[in-house]
Parts: sequence; C-alpha cells; structure tokens
Amino acid sequence: MDRKEFINKTEEIYQRIFDAFEEIDPDIVEAEIQLDNITISFENGTRFVLNRQAATSQIWLATKKTGYHFDFDPKKNAWICDKSGDELFEILSQSISELISQPFHFPES
Repeated sequence: MDRKEFINKTEEIYQRIFDAFEEIDPDIVEAEIQLDNITISFENGTRFVLNRQAATSQIWLATKKTGYHFDFDPKKNAWICDKSGDELFEILSQSISELISQPFHFPES
C-alpha cells in the first residue's frame, strides 16, 4: 500500500472512531486527536493510544493490557492484528466496554 492510500484508509478509521464517541458522555470516555495519534481517555485515568505508523503501513494500539499492531487485509477490508488475527474494532470495542462497564460498539463504515 502506498503512503497516500495508507493515509486515506487510516483517516477513515479515525473518523469511524470519532463518530462512535458522539453519543457517549465525555465524562465517561472521550477521544482526542493530536497529530497522528488518537488518545481515548477514561474517567478512571486510563488512556488508550492509537497511532498510524506510515513506515510499516500499520496502525498501533496501546491499551491498558497490551499493545497491538494491525495490518490492512484487503480481502477482509479490515485492520487485523498481526499476532492474534483479531480485527481492530473488535479489540477496541471489547477493551472500551470492559472499562466503561457497558456495551460499546463502533458504527459500520
């Protein structure tokens, strides 16, 4: 994937993340962007950081439990963890749901 395609695909991901937080009370959890990073902050002080790594064409996610690296799979049209094979939004939804003690889902793209 060339750099322009990578930036376009990750911009779609970033927008999908922001869309998901529109209906959530920002005192519980909120997402902010700074440069190429999205920080998801929780009321208990926990933070997740999502960033794009253009050199490797990956999205990296650091959660409270672990770090993940995602590669784009064109057959699945999804970002897939290079170790577990899980999809980015599955991991992110589950991790956020655990911290806010309620179901959290991302809108379909």
